[in-house]
Amino acid sequence: MLIEEVHLWRGTHLERSMRAELIKSTQFAYFNEQLDHPDWRRKLVFDFGGNRGNLLRDPSCSIRQQDYYCADVIREAIEEGRETFPDAHWIHYDRYNRSFNPEGVVDLPIPDLGVRFDFVLAYSVFTHTTLEEMKEFVSQLESFLAPRGTLAFTFIDPHWRPWPGYYAGNNLQWRLEHTGIVNLDDELNASRNAEWCSLVNGQALYVNSNGPWDISRETCATYNVFYSENFIQQQFPTARIMRPTSGEMQHCAIIRKNTERR
Repeated sequence: MLIEEVHLWRGTHLERSMRAELIKSTQFAYFNEQLDHPDWRRKLVFDFGGNRGNLLRDPSCSIRQQDYYCADVIREAIEEGRETFPDAHWIHYDRYNRSFNPEGVVDLPIPDLGVRFDFVLAYSVFTHTTLEEMKEFVSQLESFLAPRGTLAFTFIDPHWRPWPGYYAGNNLQWRLEHTGIVNLDDELNASRNAEWCSLVNGQALYVNSNGPWDISRETCATYNVFYSENFIQQQFPTARIMRPTSGEMQHCAIIRKNTERR
């Protein structure tokens, strides 16, 4: 069975003990490639939903600690990040999230840090929020960009086949297989032409719907959302959509301030 990110923070003692072993340390390399290797020197970077500073944990990262700002709904992650990278800037964003912060404040705006950023990055954040939240967040994050600043965020296309020659299925099939969903073929048929869909607790698939967002707070619930490439382009017409690279599952949407889509 798949161990989700939420289990590493709110799961069993054994699952939480695995955090140190399951650090993803390639996020900077991912964005660096998708953004065509920009000059990161002395650029202010806002890592929205950056957990414990996952961008800085990439050995190839060239962002200076003092230029790095990270906000996340997981208080413990922010505390771990601050301990590891004391010269960076850490913000606990205490907003409600069904999986990661069920005691948080519903609809809490992203705090304005009084800084305008050259890069605002969000890796696998909108894979765990509702559609409405994603649109709200993107609008707020765009307002934090400096002139000619860039916002880049990832999403998972349910129909994309990430590993041709190695795995025949698409992103959604891979997820369903690893969560052990019942009636796999029925769910795949139902989602065949979906623009987007959500998967709650690895078992309930909602096509073109958020599904429930207020399940019992006592349980460690997983919430995964998938958007097709065409759907994201419709929602954000000025975005440039980049397909996955280097064996990743996630697409990247790039919005540049004061520029037209290329």
